[in-house]
Amino acid sequence: MPWSSSHLNGFEVLADTLGEMVSRHTAEGVYTYASGSSSALFGFTPDELVGQSGYDFVHPADVDDVRGAHAVLLNGGERVDVNYRCRHKNGSWIFCEAAALAIRDDDGRLTEIMVMRRDGSATIEGDALRQMWELCFKQTSRGITVVDAETGSIISLNPALAEMHGGTVGDFVGKPLASLLAADSTERIPDVSETVDENTFVSYESEHVRLDGAVFPVLTEAMAARDESGAVRYRIAWYDDLSERKAAERRAGLAERDFEAAFNAAPHGVAIVDLDGSFLHVNQKLTDIVGYPAEELSRITFQEITHPDDLDADLAQLDALIAGKIDTYEMEKRYFTKAGHLIWVLLAVAIVRDEDGSPRHFISQVQDISERKRLEAHTHELANRDPITSLYNRRRFEEELTRSIARCREEGESAALLLIDLDYFKAVNDSEGHVAGDRLIRVVGQTLDERISAPDVAARIGGDEFAVILRDIDLAQARAVAEELRMAIATAETGRPCTASVGLCRLHGDVPDAETCFRAVDRAMYRAKDQGRDRVVVGSISERRS
Repeated sequence: MPWSSSHLNGFEVLADTLGEMVSRHTAEGVYTYASGSSSALFGFTPDELVGQSGYDFVHPADVDDVRGAHAVLLNGGERVDVNYRCRHKNGSWIFCEAAALAIRDDDGRLTEIMVMRRDGSATIEGDALRQMWELCFKQTSRGITVVDAETGSIISLNPALAEMHGGTVGDFVGKPLASLLAADSTERIPDVSETVDENTFVSYESEHVRLDGAVFPVLTEAMAARDESGAVRYRIAWYDDLSERKAAERRAGLAERDFEAAFNAAPHGVAIVDLDGSFLHVNQKLTDIVGYPAEELSRITFQEITHPDDLDADLAQLDALIAGKIDTYEMEKRYFTKAGHLIWVLLAVAIVRDEDGSPRHFISQVQDISERKRLEAHTHELANRDPITSLYNRRRFEEELTRSIARCREEGESAALLLIDLDYFKAVNDSEGHVAGDRLIRVVGQTLDERISAPDVAARIGGDEFAVILRDIDLAQARAVAEELRMAIATAETGRPCTASVGLCRLHGDVPDAETCFRAVDRAMYRAKDQGRDRVVVGSISERRS
């Protein structure tokens, strides 16, 4: 039966005869009496203890254990045993074993606590396994409870679990385990308890509730502890707060959904490409660009649809990505569509790596730039072509002449420069107008274009002046070509007589700059006009104007 005030008659006389220290406390834990053994055990006289809180003498690391034992008595328990360290008057810490008894009034209210202590140093120091258990129990970051199998009440819990739930050990000891759980999870506890009792080890997820009412996810691993007869006496459980993991999973899920949405809504083609070049995942825009359905792309590699002339440069960049020499690259390349058409794309590629740094796959972004390429080509043509004849213009011809001179100097190439000037062209413009003059220029340009092909170059460089570069040719051959062009112009269907005076200079060896070459061939052309027109005159780069 529980202790009452009537049991305390003669208590102090008896207590002073015991070797153990006996003390009495208020329900809040304040000393009201201490036996004479206190001096021998802790160095404090009874008078030094009375009026002080018992917690003032407890080691900080053991306060939660003592509060937990105190909570058991406050919550209706009659006796609780607890081991902790008490402060000696000399400043050292003494391990002690204590048994606390509840003293209640006739109405069952807790009025006093009687505690019996003895020096437990020898017992604890000799029990290494118990010390290790105490250390692990208190210091582990995982929450732990020991629950009475019969009542479902928490016999003991560690500071980590109390902190996880927003309180101290004393807030939870003696309470039902179900008080830790949210309402929905509480309903599952009987089933879980039965499962724990039937199995050695059980793991499950549930929701717990903090003292402030906040609900959070918890992973529980539980097992049953049995007595010698095999009956379940305790249930021991370990708890992990899953809040951060669940939040990370939610963030990852949101990020994945966001990526998928951005992937599919991207205004350009996007693909996840394996290290071997196979398409792992593509968006609709990419299938529109290359004309292959997604399932067909998944069966081929990017190498198969890349123009052969562009493949080596692309693979070299990929090798640099894998080796970690670059983080991304961008290039213009050509793809073959499923229909066999050749398209230009702007390709941007990045690499994705695993946590250990090993390459995982590529992310490629593809923009169809075929129209831009067509516009660029057209703009290039406009910048380099004569609008009437479509031959090269003077600017482009001078570039070609500069390159030809460089080849003569550096590679020993022999070339020829021709300057063609139409005879009496001014009379056509004056008598028939510029429309007729342009028509004549167009016919002459077509005549040259039909007879001059790469690597040779023909251009219109002025009103009625044309120029030609003949590559890899000697002087006799060049003169023969010049004569052929002169006669072709004379016999062209121009609607009127049309002849041309042609100047010719050979380019070879240490040929001077383009301007000097132009002056030399210009002099040869004017000599052709002075000699009666409609003829070819050979000049020399080295000759000087008289």
